[in-house]
Amino acid sequence: MRCYLHKHLATGSIRTKVWTCVFIALAGYFIATLSSFYFNSRQATRLAQLQKVGFPLALLSDEVHRTFKSQTEQYENAFLTGEVEQAIQANRLSARILEILEEMKKLTEHTSLYKEESQLIITLKNDYTTFYTLASEAYMRTQSLETSIELQKKVQQLGSSQIRILAAFNNLASLLGDEVERNIQQEQKYAQTNTLFLGFLFVIVLVIATLISRRFANFLLIDPLAQIQSMVTSFALNQEVNEPSMGSVNDEIHTLGTSFWEMTQVLEQTMVSRDFVDNIIKNMSGSLFVFLPDLTLTKVNKTTQILLGQSEETLLGCSMTSLVKEEMLPLFQEKGIQPLLAGEDVVNLEIYLRSEKRGKIPILFSGSVLYDQDNRISALICVANDITERKKVEKTLRKIEIERALAKTASLAAIGELTSSLAHEMRNPLSSIKMNISTIRQQFKLTDPAFQELAAIAAEQSGRLETMLNDLLGYGRPLQLHFKAITFQDLLRDTLTAIAKEKKDKAIALHITDDSTSTNFQVDEELMIRALSNLLLNAIQWSPQGGEVSVSCRLDAITPSQQQARIEIRDHGPGLNEAKMDRLFQPFMTTREGGTGLGLANVRKIIEYHGGSVEASNHPDGGAHFTITFPISPPPVNHL
Repeated sequence: MRCYLHKHLATGSIRTKVWTCVFIALAGYFIATLSSFYFNSRQATRLAQLQKVGFPLALLSDEVHRTFKSQTEQYENAFLTGEVEQAIQANRLSARILEILEEMKKLTEHTSLYKEESQLIITLKNDYTTFYTLASEAYMRTQSLETSIELQKKVQQLGSSQIRILAAFNNLASLLGDEVERNIQQEQKYAQTNTLFLGFLFVIVLVIATLISRRFANFLLIDPLAQIQSMVTSFALNQEVNEPSMGSVNDEIHTLGTSFWEMTQVLEQTMVSRDFVDNIIKNMSGSLFVFLPDLTLTKVNKTTQILLGQSEETLLGCSMTSLVKEEMLPLFQEKGIQPLLAGEDVVNLEIYLRSEKRGKIPILFSGSVLYDQDNRISALICVANDITERKKVEKTLRKIEIERALAKTASLAAIGELTSSLAHEMRNPLSSIKMNISTIRQQFKLTDPAFQELAAIAAEQSGRLETMLNDLLGYGRPLQLHFKAITFQDLLRDTLTAIAKEKKDKAIALHITDDSTSTNFQVDEELMIRALSNLLLNAIQWSPQGGEVSVSCRLDAITPSQQQARIEIRDHGPGLNEAKMDRLFQPFMTTREGGTGLGLANVRKIIEYHGGSVEASNHPDGGAHFTITFPISPPPVNHL
């Protein structure tokens, strides 16, 4: 019988073999579960008995003790005060005491565990009945003078009986309470013992079921699959693959081995050899990656191994995303992986690969999709070209541009120092002129209106000259930035406060669009408000009376890990002079009467100190359009 079962399982289907192993595991689990159910049901029965009888008896014993104690106190008060009403109230409690004793007696009749307590309850009930009969007669006659001596004797007799019954009630309550507590502790011990026993039983059953299942699995599944694996290894090493031995047609593993052997016979007759394809891949100048649809690397060439500094055995099986630097993963996911999985080609995507020896390697990534006969993606063919040398050249060119910019900045700084020196020298005479003009205006205020008008003109021109000197000092002085986290909403609110008077005078309506999602910008708050105020004042001054000015803010991606803010301000005025557009941000360039020509120059200086830029253009629908862009985090260094 055993040989027949052994042979039947060996030639059976995979489903039969798997179900055999599963049945063994389930049998062990079933045995452990039945044991657990048996012990738990026994404990549940004991707990139910405790809940049904033990707890109610303990509670009732406490209640009858309290009720009897209250009754005796009322009887004593009736005897001392002579009030019949106290005795009547005490008599009323007798019915509740007898009711409780009867209920306790019925509870003990349901189980044999409380025989001693049942007998005690019957005795107490009889004693109490005798006490109550005597007490109800004696205490109701406390006002009868002719029987006072007889009454006192009965009261003394009742006092002795009362003390004995009260002690009996107290002993009963203690006995039942201790019994409940003892039962609870015993159940706790039972629970701990059952838990340890069941845990040990589960471990034993698990080990036995595992060993038996493993033996069956090795014989029925693993050994036959190991033979197929040996066939696959021989084929991969270009060795002869032996035909599998005869087996049952119901055995899927044997059918799989036979099918694989037949496939190897067909592949040997193909016209293009694998060595020929490998030679093509080996002599490619670029790095080749072949990924499966699940992004697992399945083929690389020698150039790839040299590029990444890893062997083929180490690389095969890696995920596509594990080869890319972490900071480039969002960009690679969006521009590389998603298009490829959608069946689109990727051409010259610039990313960085990871390398233990070289750190990060800049490459141009390209990829295309390979389909099978059913038009499904079977592989992703990807090529990477190392652009490290090109990056070095670009870095050198940027270094040259930075050096030129620093030289230009040094020249501007020297001019700024000269300008600041001249402005400071002009401040003192200008202050003296303004003070003297103020004195003259006060002196001729009531005597000569003509002189008063001339003094007003001189004061106005002095103020304009002072404004120009302040703008000149602001432009020539190097800025010291104090970065602070602030949202565009707060920045715009403070800016509107600064230009509230000009906005109100021209009745300008502001149209605000904030798509920055309450992101914090790291900026110098005072300088950024000054720049925005200047642009908004220009927009208000060039807008018609009662016109509209639009302000918008959104976030743009500079790199996958860095964002910049884009703020746009547009008015509906006559627009910018195209001939003067190129010189708009140069110092002393103005198109507005009374302007100093330093406002927009200072705006550009502030924005560039923040690592950004400012541009001006005419909107297609009319009016001037200014755009400010700057990174939302501080630049690595400040411009001089």
